Amino acid sequence: MAQVVENGGFNKQILKWLFSLIVPAIVYFALPIDGKAMTHEMAMFLAITICMVCIWGFELVNDTATGLVLPVLYMALCGVPGKIVYNNWLGDVPNIVIGGFIFCKILQDTGLGKRIGLGCMKLMGGSFTGTIWGLMIASYIINPFVPAITGKGIIFCAIVISLCESLDFKKQSREATALMLVAFLAVASSKNAFLTGGGDLVIGMSQVDAVMGLKTSWLQYAGWNLLPATVFTIMSVAIVVVLLPSKVNKEELRAALYARYAELGPMRKDEKIATVLLIITLIVLMTDKLHGLTPGMGLILLAAVSFLPGVSLMNGKKIKEVNFCPIFFIMGCMAIGSAGNYLKVTQWMADNTFGYIEGMGIYGASICSYLVGAIGNFILTPLAATASFSSPIAELAVNMGLEPRIMYLSFKYGFDNYLFPYEYAVLLIFYGFGYIHFGSMVKVLAARMILTIPFLLAVAIPWWLWIM
Repeated sequence: MAQVVENGGFNKQILKWLFSLIVPAIVYFALPIDGKAMTHEMAMFLAITICMVCIWGFELVNDTATGLVLPVLYMALCGVPGKIVYNNWLGDVPNIVIGGFIFCKILQDTGLGKRIGLGCMKLMGGSFTGTIWGLMIASYIINPFVPAITGKGIIFCAIVISLCESLDFKKQSREATALMLVAFLAVASSKNAFLTGGGDLVIGMSQVDAVMGLKTSWLQYAGWNLLPATVFTIMSVAIVVVLLPSKVNKEELRAALYARYAELGPMRKDEKIATVLLIITLIVLMTDKLHGLTPGMGLILLAAVSFLPGVSLMNGKKIKEVNFCPIFFIMGCMAIGSAGNYLKVTQWMADNTFGYIEGMGIYGASICSYLVGAIGNFILTPLAATASFSSPIAELAVNMGLEPRIMYLSFKYGFDNYLFPYEYAVLLIFYGFGYIHFGSMVKVLAARMILTIPFLLAVAIPWWLWIM
């Protein structure tokens, strides 16, 4: 029997590998390679990317290994220069990841993360569902004050990890997956409510303003998007509640919660120091426009402070216990956007998409814009796509006599829908900690992607038409 099971598992692995290799090959030969609009390098880029997506989806190879090899494949087979595929290492994301991992270690070792997580859960009545909605409310409280979405993500990621550890929610369990996904979706969805919610929003809106000859204020943007973004966030969290209900007995969970919270006792000295560091971190993230420190720079500086005598929250032994391997997966995935932009895959997508929008009304054109964003997300990073598509979408809307801002905002909701971790740096960070079950995540995100269309048709677009 064991031999049969072993052979069955081996055969499944072979089928997964065949699928991961054959599908990209079919895509490559099916593309209209003419050396101009579609070059061999562009087709190879798409084939490699699809191959890696399949490998991640089937969990055939360790994430770190795929993250390391992806930039090399782009250089070797697509002719992308090394300075392009490794350019993201010079940005803020590596600092955010490194500083975030150290920050999470501090919250775990001191017990402050457990205290915050259990305390929040206790305030919400001790139920699992109450905790989920509490995380969403907390994201709205902190959202306007911390402009960097990565900064917000790291804070909630650390809290949820500590909560999972304190309640014995194993990695990739339904409960751990649900809590991490809710924390991510609450942060990612609510960012759309404010112009300062993410750097991509500022870039995109400035390009639309340039096309229209206008200047959108923070208050105007909030007026347009606070209501739709709130509905979108509630919808996103509700999907997790429905698709990933907790199997934990409510009374047992509540009893365990109160017992674990009582075990914490009064705050120790290291917890108090960590609390001060946490408050300083929030202040640094909230005031980045004043001091000029990016979120990553702020996190690294505060991580360095944790080593100082008198603080001593980190030391040589503790830093060795931090698993930094996920950074290679994260940065390897970010090379997808850089390589795609360099090879002008963005322009090819625009040329083959925007022609179908002409002649449509505002609802049809907006849904097409949404689909452009959702599909483009498989290849480009949000920043790269926003910088490449915002102006063409706005100009197309002007030529069609439609409201450019509605088409742009619909497009942005497309780029806020993803299926796989590589599509968005913040999702990569959450996924990189290993608490999210891949299949459950794809199920939730696929449902969200589909339900966004009726959300746009029934809520967002009617609201924008009325308020603009």
